[in-house]
Amino acid sequence: MIDTVPRRVILIGLSGTGKTSLAPLVAERLGFDPVDTDAQVEARFGCSIPEIFERYGEPVFRAAERQALLSACARERVVVATGGGVVLDEANWVAMRPASVIVHFQASPDTIVERLRRQWGHDPRSVRPLLRGDDPERRIETLWSERATLYARADLTVQTDGKSLEEIAREVEAGVRAHAQRGLVPVASIGGATGRSDVFVAPGLLAELGRLARSRWPMARTAFVIGDAAVWQHWGKEVSQALSEAGFQVRSATVPPGEESKSLAEVERLLGWLLEHRIDRGDIVVAVGGGVVGDLGGLVASLILRGVGLVQVPTSLLAMVDASVGGKTAVNHPRGKNLIGTFYQPHLVVADPRVLDTLPAAELRSGWAEVVKHAMIEVTATRQYPGVLLPLLEAAPLERDTLDPAWLTQVIRRNIEIKAAVVQADEREAGLRRILNYGHTLGHAIEAAEYRYRHGEAVALGMRAVAWMAVALGLAEQELSERQNQLLDRLCLPRHFEGNADLVFERLAYDKKAVRGELTWILPVKPGEVVVTREVPRDLVLAALHALQAGAPR
Repeated sequence: MIDTVPRRVILIGLSGTGKTSLAPLVAERLGFDPVDTDAQVEARFGCSIPEIFERYGEPVFRAAERQALLSACARERVVVATGGGVVLDEANWVAMRPASVIVHFQASPDTIVERLRRQWGHDPRSVRPLLRGDDPERRIETLWSERATLYARADLTVQTDGKSLEEIAREVEAGVRAHAQRGLVPVASIGGATGRSDVFVAPGLLAELGRLARSRWPMARTAFVIGDAAVWQHWGKEVSQALSEAGFQVRSATVPPGEESKSLAEVERLLGWLLEHRIDRGDIVVAVGGGVVGDLGGLVASLILRGVGLVQVPTSLLAMVDASVGGKTAVNHPRGKNLIGTFYQPHLVVADPRVLDTLPAAELRSGWAEVVKHAMIEVTATRQYPGVLLPLLEAAPLERDTLDPAWLTQVIRRNIEIKAAVVQADEREAGLRRILNYGHTLGHAIEAAEYRYRHGEAVALGMRAVAWMAVALGLAEQELSERQNQLLDRLCLPRHFEGNADLVFERLAYDKKAVRGELTWILPVKPGEVVVTREVPRDLVLAALHALQAGAPR
């Protein structure tokens, strides 16, 4: 069941559109608290905003406004009235987006001037600096022309001309509830060097793909869709229809399913296809598929014309909870996995759990490995104690063929929140992000050794091994290792490594996260908590591999 209200509602619009007056009324209807960022800034400085402009200048005001907004967005169940210029700073959008509905109040210049003059008559000190002068209507029109495209990024637009405050408040409440019910509230927004990444998760969301993309790129003309050939048979028509209905011209190309498609040859083919059809900087690339297509499409989008808009539509559990979020793109090389790639945040991620109905059972199992990984690192990732994902998984009937859709959506959302917290803190893997490699150092080597295991299966073996090593090093109790192994067993993930241990060791030498030849290991210490270390003897790694060959470390 999708929440009928978001965590917060953000009101934007020009001065005089009614944000300050309406915030308390909307908040009352939703059972929220009202917050006014302008009032908070004035309280901080002990004077009015016009006086702040005069004494300290606009940059100081904007910095204080940003802090007030960050403080408001750290709260839940609030309706936040913002200043008219809050939309000018992209960092503010990153703060506003997650779990929020952004409502734009619009009014005609005449209405705005009439309202402001009434306000100015009561308090001349309240005249906004950017609206001073003999022709306020002209100034309002200028501000509108400068900011219209920014206000258009709101989730809802409400016209306030000729309506009472109560009428507007009712309209906002209805719109907010409907928006949230349809799953159109971002689970996470990640700010990065290549732009803001908004992540949406809800059953049936594939039908909203075009609307979400059009909201992000109002002027885009063509959507170039790169799809997994097997996935496209099931969902290609729905994807194309959703984009077409939003006014995009749709061009599509498919790639063969499987790890073999993550190659430089496939990248070159797709770049040629995009150039043949004259892609321009205003167009978007839409990657529809699992982690392979997500990596491939992301890399292609990052390279073509030095980067175009990127939409990820993950269709596997692994891609939904991990690969589509965070901005890593890469293809494989004969010497190892993901050795050639870039950091390029997807600007939009649209995850519809409904598409998992057509996912083969083996691929679904593979995805569960990443879910367990997030459960094992949750506390370290989010700094929220205790973790909620591990007990959520342990209490579920994972042995069943089908799982409750609402529960599955909740699990996917929590996974994304965990990964987003890490990526936001460390986009390019300089520190905290390394914990996302829990189980992956050895897992990638196992996978690349002979490619007999799916990614998630190899990671599951890697997680079993690092838990065994943590116990051997005295960092974790045996109970923690057993708790993880029981969960992996219930998900039917492998406990026995069938392969060449020497070849795995050879692949470990090419681990791209090695520092001066030393491997980085993520080891569990408590439920949801891990440590990063390079102090793992080679003999211990070999012993863990042999334990896996014998039937999984216990």
